[in-house]
Amino acid sequence: MTEVFAIDLGGTRCKSAVVEVPGWRTHDEWNWEVRGERTGPMALKVALERAEKMISSHGCTSAALCVPGLVDERGVIVSLPGKLEGIVGLDLPAEFESATGLRAIVLNDAVAYGVGETVAGAAKGAGSAVVVTIGTGVGVCVVRDGRPVGRGMLAGGILGGQIPVSGSSFTDTSGRTGTIEADCLADRIVDQANLHGGTFATVVDVYRAAAEGDGVAVSGIDAYRRALARGLVALAHAHTPDVIVLGGGPMTRDNPVFTGLQELLDESLWPGYRAEVRSASLGDKAALIGLAHLVAG
Repeated sequence: MTEVFAIDLGGTRCKSAVVEVPGWRTHDEWNWEVRGERTGPMALKVALERAEKMISSHGCTSAALCVPGLVDERGVIVSLPGKLEGIVGLDLPAEFESATGLRAIVLNDAVAYGVGETVAGAAKGAGSAVVVTIGTGVGVCVVRDGRPVGRGMLAGGILGGQIPVSGSSFTDTSGRTGTIEADCLADRIVDQANLHGGTFATVVDVYRAAAEGDGVAVSGIDAYRRALARGLVALAHAHTPDVIVLGGGPMTRDNPVFTGLQELLDESLWPGYRAEVRSASLGDKAALIGLAHLVAG
């Protein structure tokens, strides 16, 4: 057994833990809100302080971190708006190696999350999986045999959310219309319900109203479900996964979007091919486990 220090350096919240490989048990989990540390250098400083503390009390042999944006082996090449400003150009593995003396790797956060769900979560045992995280945007990771497909800053098929699938006027986080991300990011659940006559403010409001039998909320969720199915069919036909995993805040295990979603995919996928839709199961641990798997392997 080896121990890896893993940290998910998010734009608003950061998570870290010591992860056992194999077995995937986590120790000393720690979360903190990125407030005064909103810039990349400040958030990194907090992360390094945590790393030094944890590594000194464990037998960690390596370190790994993930961040939002397009990432190569040294760090962030293209950042996302409002996420860890000033982090572009920092040599993140070198910073960790200098502070801790351990070999370190850096990955995109959606890739780390996808690998974690594949090796220890909802897609465990599947030869191939597409893992989709739904939040302020739509993250995509394509995993085969426990590793993201491809190499470099686009490894894992992370631009899957940019595939155009409709003629809608919704825009994604890059300003493009009609893409999977544009139609399927979390707020579209609210937007679709309001287009059907609602005045909802949050996804939770829509879910609650639907559970109470509100026809407007139900219609909005149905419209979102169909848009999501269209996007998942495009990803499935492109990558032919055995399993599609849906994660992110709105994709709770019992959320109403899942009702009938598998049937919509089955109707639209090529005859004889089926991709099973599952709910992500690891939560915040997914990215940390994915990091540990890749740095240890």
